[in-house]
Amino acid sequence: MTAQAPTPASRTDRVTCLDGLRGVAACAVVLFHFLYAFKPMVFANSRVGFSLSDTPLAILWNGRFSVAVFFVLSGFVLAASAPRSWREAPLLVGLRYLRLAIPALISSVIAWGWLMGFPDAVREAHALTGSWWFRWTYQPPIPPLSQAMWEGAVGVFLEGTTRFNNPLWTMKTELLGSLMIYIGYAVTPPRWRMLVLTAGAIALIMMDEIGLAAFCAGALIFEGRALLRPHAALGLGLGAVGLILGAPLSGHAAGPGVTDTILASLGTNGLREAGATLVVISILMTPALRSFFERPLLQKLGELSFPLYLVHVPLIVGPACAAYVALAPMGTPGLVLLFAAVAAASLALAVPFLWLVERPTLNGLKALRTRGRARLATL
Repeated sequence: MTAQAPTPASRTDRVTCLDGLRGVAACAVVLFHFLYAFKPMVFANSRVGFSLSDTPLAILWNGRFSVAVFFVLSGFVLAASAPRSWREAPLLVGLRYLRLAIPALISSVIAWGWLMGFPDAVREAHALTGSWWFRWTYQPPIPPLSQAMWEGAVGVFLEGTTRFNNPLWTMKTELLGSLMIYIGYAVTPPRWRMLVLTAGAIALIMMDEIGLAAFCAGALIFEGRALLRPHAALGLGLGAVGLILGAPLSGHAAGPGVTDTILASLGTNGLREAGATLVVISILMTPALRSFFERPLLQKLGELSFPLYLVHVPLIVGPACAAYVALAPMGTPGLVLLFAAVAAASLALAVPFLWLVERPTLNGLKALRTRGRARLATL
């Protein structure tokens, strides 16, 4: 029996399979940061030979690839919620900032609390593992709470970095990508959007703004979604190419041989974003993949993805570092148990964050958007 082509979704229909993908990507980021803290040799530059890090299986711990997926998905979602007119653009840009800044502020305050509770844990764990990743976390003396609040709500959007909760570096790119998509949609007629988005992506690549180009790629997928008819073989092929190009860890030594040269190019900046784009297209085109990512467990992970992204690093640099130091030296079984504890604790904290921060923020912004649009309609 031939599968029927789905009816093209409207601008506001939610594509739930992409929520499941977001949840899986968030879990990969958790493992990525855990390994960077306690097993940094996994990410060593100029590695030689061939390992799992040179294969698509690295998608399970390649947080950089997951961030590329987040940026593509953000472009897709922003295109779906883009302004209906130029007059709406300032309203939606302001609401987008609040949507990012409120959870970021709360997570920065939480991170400050964990650092104050375990003030020496990062320094002591750093001495044991030598991981350069710890340089992106404050060590004593810990700055005051006011600094954490400033960096979470404002500073990270200006500087693109914070040492309270280092995953917040993506917030600047998210805000810039939102401005780009919202303003672009406000001033571009619908018939020209795909052309403008393509030109914008090319220009951004040439400017080495690959993260922002991923937003254009996601918006292009949204604009062309009606063309992505179910085709299992083609969809799986595109997904395989995307994983081969983008999922391996970058850092393989180039070497004199052709194989080493190829391996050294995989997973690098640009190929990650291209691979993430192909993976998203693959899921939309492949019925079996859509069904897999629409499973209830993955949908729940998707719902928790942003809270999980925001709360896991404070746990790693606080109690997880303290446990690692107390139990050192820690072998592989101990690290596995420690990761299981971090993952469970991150999920446990993500749930109240979802109920107390994420959902109230989204509901409040939805009400503001409805009121704002109603007021604009009367002007």
